[in-house]
Formats: sequence, C-alpha cells, structure tokens
Amino acid sequence: MTTAPNYLIAYEATERGREAIQLGIALARLTGAELRICIVMPRQSVVPAKVSAGVADYQELLQKQADEWLETAAASIPGDIVATTHTVWAESATEGLLRAADGLDSDRIIVGAARSGLFGRFSIGSVANGLLHASPVPVALAPRGYRAPARITRVTCAIGTRPGWENLLDSMVAISENLDVELRFITLVQVGTAPVVTAEDSQEHLATVLEYFSARATFLGTPSTEVGEGDNIEDAVDAMDWRSDEIVFVGSSRLASPSRLFLGTTANRMLRTLPVPLVVVPT
Repeated sequence: MTTAPNYLIAYEATERGREAIQLGIALARLTGAELRICIVMPRQSVVPAKVSAGVADYQELLQKQADEWLETAAASIPGDIVATTHTVWAESATEGLLRAADGLDSDRIIVGAARSGLFGRFSIGSVANGLLHASPVPVALAPRGYRAPARITRVTCAIGTRPGWENLLDSMVAISENLDVELRFITLVQVGTAPVVTAEDSQEHLATVLEYFSARATFLGTPSTEVGEGDNIEDAVDAMDWRSDEIVFVGSSRLASPSRLFLGTTANRMLRTLPVPLVVVPT
C-alpha cells in the first residue's frame, strides 16, 4: 500500500496562516496529499514578568492556546482532505518547522506571505526566508489574499537555460505523475541585456525541455511552452497570462548547497509581480 504524500503547513493564527491553509487545500486536492498543520511555539526558560505563573504553568497556558488555534485551523479544512494538527516547541519558527517536516516525513512545506513589503502580493518574511535557505524539501509560498480554487487546472514550470535545468525537469516528472491538468513550461527573456538570449533561442530550448520531459513523464494532461519577454524580469512576468487556479514551480539557485533551497535572483524578482503561488524546488 502506497503512503499518501503529506504537506506541512506553517500555521499561525493570522491571515498569513490562513493563506497557507488555503494553499494547502489547493495542493492537497491536486495531488491527493494529506495535510499536517503545524504551529511552532516558543520554548521558554523564563516567564515574562507580567505573567503570574511558574514556567510549567506558563507552558501549559501556551499549549492550551496552541490547541485552540489548531482546532480553529482544522475546522477550516474541507471534509475531503485528511489533516492532522501538531505543536512543536523550538527556539525559532524555522527550526521548529524543519524539525517537524523531518519528523513527519513531509514532502513539502507551505507558508503564507508576510504582511509588509513594497512589491506585489508576495513578501518574504523571516520564516519563509529561513526555509528558502535551508529546507531539503520544496517550499510553497502563498501570495497575500490567496484563496483555494475549486481545482488547480494549470501547473507552470519556469525554467532557465543555464546548466542544471534537467534537475528541475526530473522533479517535475515526479510532481506531475498521473496529473490531468495543463502543464506550461515557460522561459523569461529580458530584452536588450547581455548576453543576448532571443525569444527564438528560448523557444528552441523549450522544445528540448518538452522532449526531455515527454520521454520520462507519465503526465496525463496537455503540455505547452511559452516565452515571456520584457525590459526586465518583472515586466516579463507581468506580460504573461496568469490564472487564479494555477501554481508555478521554479528550481532553487545553483548557489544552493546540495539538496537544499536557495531562492535565486530570477525567482526573487518573479515574486514582485507574480499573482499566483510559487513552489521552490531543491535542484
């Protein structure tokens, strides 16, 4: 019997936590995964001065509060999705989530957007930033205001021309196994920059990408390719068609440690205008 994949949701009782829940619902419906709703509580060695309780009593109060928050989170999960709740005690949220993902053998970590930031609907908070530098599993980022569609109908893979693109394709082969959705491979072209990469060059590369993928995949949907052009990466992203019921996959930077994430320059700039969830895959 094959064990269903499970996705760890970085939950907190805020709008960011609710957006992570919504993305978890969307991804679970796409792949049949179970959800692990995880809240990280601060490990305390001393009690705040304004709290009239001992350390043990204070920890008990925190656990009670975590249980209440998790109960609310679990109530928001539709009945067709299996979900469990978990409390982790740690010095930092990033540490706790990484430890939980390892202990629960999670296939993905899902986080919401920070509430501050100047650009677009994404803002990478400290927790997401920590995960994007250290996670051994893909990290899915929900944009501000995200709500799960009834069904994800298109998966987009943003793939560059630099060496190593095959690693992301190998991940997409596994991710897309038996999925019946549209699958779009895209390359972004920054017009007028050196070295010059033309739209024609990118189309030729995407043809190679499609051939590589098709020879290995058991994908049930319809694959397509598209080149986005603009004066910069942000304009190239903004010029493309995006649906409210799609997600984007991108590989981590070549500077990342083996089997660890690192958000590359292109992916970071994509976030400034990208209106849909982004999943960063270790490559």
